Amino acid sequence: MTGLSVSTLVRKLIAGTQLRPRPPDQYAALLRELSAIGNNINQIAYWANAQKSIREAEIVDAAVLARRAWELVKNGL
Repeated sequence: MTGLSVSTLVRKLIAGTQLRPRPPDQYAALLRELSAIGNNINQIAYWANAQKSIREAEIVDAAVLARRAWELVKNGL
């Protein structure tokens, strides 16, 4: 369902709020994973800027992480 208490649900329905189902619990794990991937990519970009170079393996690692995240989203976890 929505994950709301009965009283909150009734108040929202009376107010005409459009209710959506509660997202699956796996979404929290997906958000953590996406956050970690974003942090890794930012660290790689920062390092590459500071060093004015980057190894191909680091670019490939970032691409693999991004592709993994996309697959998780596309397949609904």
